[in-house]
Amino acid sequence: MLKVLRKTLNNTLRFMKPRAVLCAILAAAFIFSTFLFLGQINTFVINFSGESKLIHSLSASVGNAVKCAGVDLENYKIDSANAVDGKTVVNLLKTFSVFVTNGDKTVSVKAQENNTVGDVLSLAGYKVDKFDMVEPALDSEVFEDSYIDYVNIDYLSGSYTQSIPYSIETVYSNNMDVGKKTTTEGKDGLEQINYTQKIVNGKVVETAVDGRVTLLSATNAVRTIGTRRPAVTTSTAVKTISWLTPDRPIELDAMGNPVNYKKHVTVQATAYTYTGHNCSTGVAPKPGYIAVNPKIIPYGTKMYIKSSDGKYIYGYAIAADTGGFIKTRPTNVDLFFSSVSSMNNFGRRNVEIYILD
Repeated sequence: MLKVLRKTLNNTLRFMKPRAVLCAILAAAFIFSTFLFLGQINTFVINFSGESKLIHSLSASVGNAVKCAGVDLENYKIDSANAVDGKTVVNLLKTFSVFVTNGDKTVSVKAQENNTVGDVLSLAGYKVDKFDMVEPALDSEVFEDSYIDYVNIDYLSGSYTQSIPYSIETVYSNNMDVGKKTTTEGKDGLEQINYTQKIVNGKVVETAVDGRVTLLSATNAVRTIGTRRPAVTTSTAVKTISWLTPDRPIELDAMGNPVNYKKHVTVQATAYTYTGHNCSTGVAPKPGYIAVNPKIIPYGTKMYIKSSDGKYIYGYAIAADTGGFIKTRPTNVDLFFSSVSSMNNFGRRNVEIYILD
């Protein structure tokens, strides 16, 4: 183009007068400078919010062209800038604040036109999965000052171990006497508990047990209670010192102790024999009638007596006399014997008294 202008100008100047030549030179210079000026102008098409503005600028800066279009980049974002037919077409997207609430925290996120709820949550740094709760839906488009409620829900599986307490089993055995008990030692077991925790916004809100696996079974303790009753006999089969006979035979267990009685006491007993006097109750003394402290053992009380060492079975006895011991040994008793020798042999010793009535 410049060669053509130059050639045309030279041909023209050969045939023109000096003044005309000067005018021609000036005109050519004007045309040339205009050509250069027009060659440096940049044309921009700014598209935003449904509007389109044509901007001519000596600057090639897209940002500058956007400012010339009266658009504040605080509220818009450059989406694309492409050369089309000698022009730069700039597409802008409007930006705005969207608020995301997660638990007690609310943050402001800079969103843009056509963003969805999912886009905004991603911008806020949240990774949404199928368990999370989002309102509005993830594919909903957001607008200025929209609010999004996001609840992060996770499920965590784990396990722990705990002891299995042993129990105490009770069994009854006829191989043990009544009243006897034995207990074998128990041992705790061990089990694994598998669980799943529901975690909402970082806090555990629910724990569900998925299953239990026994790692070691518990060994129960066993308490054995005897049910065997000792062989029972009666006082009629036992040789006793007493001459008295009860109204009905007294049942005795294998140890020679009464099976049925109201009270059992262990006291000290002293042997005595004939004194030439009747008993305090008026009956003639004989083996079986014993002296007591009537304030402790009333007259007429029926008893079965045997020595604590098992050497003497005094047998069936009735409280019929008062002993001289009541002031110094008020709980003692005196047992009547039929001879001095038997009295001396017994002497003083502890006896087991079974009160029968």
